[in-house]
Amino acid sequence: MLSKTDPRLRRTLRSARAADYSKLVRRFLGLPYLTVEDFLPPISGDQAARLSRLSLNARGPGPAPILVLGIMPRCGSNFLRDLIALHPDTYPDPWNLYEFPLLGTVDAARAWADDFIVRFPRNEEQFGELDMLAMLGGAWLRELQREAGDKPILLKSPHVHALGLAPYLFAGARIVICLRDGRDVIDSTINTFSRYSPGRKTFGQLSREWRCGAEAIASFLPGGENEHPDVLVVRYEDVLDDTDARMREVLQHSGLDPERYDFAAAASLPGRGSSRNKSTDEERWKPQERAVNFKPIRRWEKWSSSRKEQFLRIAGASLQAAGYDR
Repeated sequence: MLSKTDPRLRRTLRSARAADYSKLVRRFLGLPYLTVEDFLPPISGDQAARLSRLSLNARGPGPAPILVLGIMPRCGSNFLRDLIALHPDTYPDPWNLYEFPLLGTVDAARAWADDFIVRFPRNEEQFGELDMLAMLGGAWLRELQREAGDKPILLKSPHVHALGLAPYLFAGARIVICLRDGRDVIDSTINTFSRYSPGRKTFGQLSREWRCGAEAIASFLPGGENEHPDVLVVRYEDVLDDTDARMREVLQHSGLDPERYDFAAAASLPGRGSSRNKSTDEERWKPQERAVNFKPIRRWEKWSSSRKEQFLRIAGASLQAAGYDR
């Protein structure tokens, strides 16, 4: 019997009930385990309309939430979130939810729906497999908005699993996706997380995850098959290179007045979570003044030739499609 004093382990095991065990096994064996479909699950026009309606009805009236999504952890989603949070009309992290990974619970939501239907199979005639998640997401956003009053809430998650469902499960929300060169994402990951961590992903697995995420994100670019007015894609490197221009674009997309924004504060925004910070994990995420020579770009250039070639074999085409040189 599990100890009552170990709630994290109990939650992890309960979560595993809804997981795809074949994927878990492949991940822990260091094998490829993700596909583009994990990021762009198939959805029909009727399903999209239904989920949008349920989500909007559950959320009710009020300002549009702002949701920052990152292609992967270590992509700069915290930096982008912190920049948006400088706007005085935002309400960041309601309930102290520093991450809001609801989109990543799609598989668990399907298992939850199955459990509900098994108890009375005829409910399947009136019930979609993601209806509960759409209603939960909308109602949760409504409750978070109560704390924020008239200001739009700002939430973030450094993942784009099931990204294709985001405009419908979070219908009406202003979604900002943070894209970053996969080589720098992986370099930062390698330098941040201990190589002895249980379940740490291999270089190949990280490269494939970035490739799948990049392909999903590319579908939301102007002219892409999933282009959507509520979704904006920005590159981390572009935000660093021209913060004023990119933030004006982000603010306008988010429904925030650029004239009320402190662009000077944005230019000197402290950093958080640098992979070069050797502090403890808790200390790493506290704001720290950026060094004059701070430039978290192209650090992958110090990789060996074989490692560079391995990444390009796996994700070179997606890298180029995302606008990065090889």
